Order: sequence, then structure tokens, then C-alpha cells
Amino acid sequence: MEDSRRMLPAIVLLFLLLITSDMGMTSVEARKCESASHKFKGLCFRASNCANVCKTEGFHGGHCRGLRRRCFCTKHCNSAT
Repeated sequence: MEDSRRMLPAIVLLFLLLITSDMGMTSVEARKCESASHKFKGLCFRASNCANVCKTEGFHGGHCRGLRRRCFCTKHCNSAT
């Protein structure tokens, strides 16, 4: 019983080290740049429609935004800019 009480702090420390080492291995999400769509016409209510139009404009996707329900296209920004 005494040996298990001595081992408890070591086990907790090992567990914390394992958790923090996993946290350091997470990937970093790229920044996203936005631009108003030039080809989307009308009010934007479906993000899938917006994304499809944005893909024809060379972007990765798009979403509806704002009170005026405009389509905004998104792409991954270069980290150098």
C-alpha cells in the first residue's frame, strides 16, 4: 500500500508529460483570405452554391456573410504575405 502511494506522483507526472507532448504535435491551420465573389448574382442563402461559384473563380470555397447576404470566396493565404 505504501509503495502505491509513492508511485502516484510519478504516474501523474508521466501522464501530464504524455498529454503535453501530444499538444505540441498538433498541426497549425493555415490562414484564410477572403474576397467578395465577382460572379455570384443575387442574395446568398446557401453556402454550397456560393462555394461552387467560388471554385469556378479559382478559390477553394466560399460562404454567405453579412446583412446583405453576399458571397465571399476563401482560399489559403501565403504565409510570406
